[in-house]
Amino acid sequence: YNWPQRDVQVIVVTDGSRILGLGDLGANGMGIPIGKLSLYCAAGGIAPHRVMPVVIDVGTDNEALLKDKFYLGVQKPRMRGAPYYHLVDEFLQAARHRWPNVLIQ
Repeated sequence: YNWPQRDVQVIVVTDGSRILGLGDLGANGMGIPIGKLSLYCAAGGIAPHRVMPVVIDVGTDNEALLKDKFYLGVQKPRMRGAPYYHLVDEFLQAARHRWPNVLIQ
């Protein structure tokens, strides 16, 4: 396991594809899960060490990001179809295995 917390209660996950009308941000979409979890902690009373933001980086179709030498995400066209769904399913199964009672959004 590479996440140190033993009792994660909420995971907010994105693939960065459709970020609040901003479009495909790829890995740069990490701010959205962090922002949502910050609200859950501040207004919902969830302890900050009990949340986990996740970006499943499956590439991007944003041409500007694909050409940006400083972009930190996968600089390949976005994964789609069966391979994409297999990866998402694998993540969900792993999260449920590690934290059986976690809420995943």
